[in-house]
Amino acid sequence: MSQPFIRFHQVHFSYPTAAGPLLADVSLHFGAGWSGIVGANGTGKTTLMRLATGQLVPDAGTVDAPPLAVYCPQRTDDPPEDLLAFLADPGRSAARLRERLQIADDWDGRWESLSHGERKRAQIAVALWTDPDVLAVDEPTNHLDADARALLAAALGGFRKVGILVSHDRALLDELCTQCVFLEPPEVVARPGGFSAGVQAAAKERQTVNDQVGQDRRQLKKTRREASRREALAASADRRRSKRGIDPHDHDAKDRINRARVTGKDGVGGKLQAQLDARIERMQ
Repeated sequence: MSQPFIRFHQVHFSYPTAAGPLLADVSLHFGAGWSGIVGANGTGKTTLMRLATGQLVPDAGTVDAPPLAVYCPQRTDDPPEDLLAFLADPGRSAARLRERLQIADDWDGRWESLSHGERKRAQIAVALWTDPDVLAVDEPTNHLDADARALLAAALGGFRKVGILVSHDRALLDELCTQCVFLEPPEVVARPGGFSAGVQAAAKERQTVNDQVGQDRRQLKKTRREASRREALAASADRRRSKRGIDPHDHDAKDRINRARVTGKDGVGGKLQAQLDARIERMQ
């Protein structure tokens, strides 16, 4: 059986009240394993997740994804829809999840009294129990203590299908993710590895661009110097070709000018000057 995947192809999306598109011409591939989504607030992290799980439809472009997808929002005000069924399931998978995430059998009846960390563990446990092809989790470790965070990280680490993770927890991104998608408006860039590896790759990309810009500037400066030199030579050639100011009886001087015109040496110089000017225009 082939592994599930998600493919974004030239996706555009905007909210009706927004001044412009939130996502434009986004093409991405999410394979098996965890992919992190990283970016400042308001750059479209949650929107990208909801597009991947079919909760939103793009304005243009396509999102190819498996039909069985679960999205775990950041908030835990309401219990998961299948919590009662999960708690009642006598099967080995459900029992293992309840034990692993330390979930009590009576949590459905006392949801209001549970802490956020307990609710989050229940939310993630139910999502894993449904065995989806795609699991998208939004800020799972926010406001959790170290013990609850460790339980969640271990449980999520066992998921082997397509996982999408939005988190400001850099250590969690490094621990789980095989790629991270960086939302850097107007760019959306996928880089291999966790958060730290992605940041290092971005720094190398910027350095490469800066090096290329510096090289282009040096080349432009060199080309301009050569253009100035040839411009001076062309001006000198123009003066040599001109018969203005020559004594009408100085036949030797007139003959030298005529020979220069016939050989075309000065014309070649002018042509090279024009080529340099065109090159400078392209470089600017």
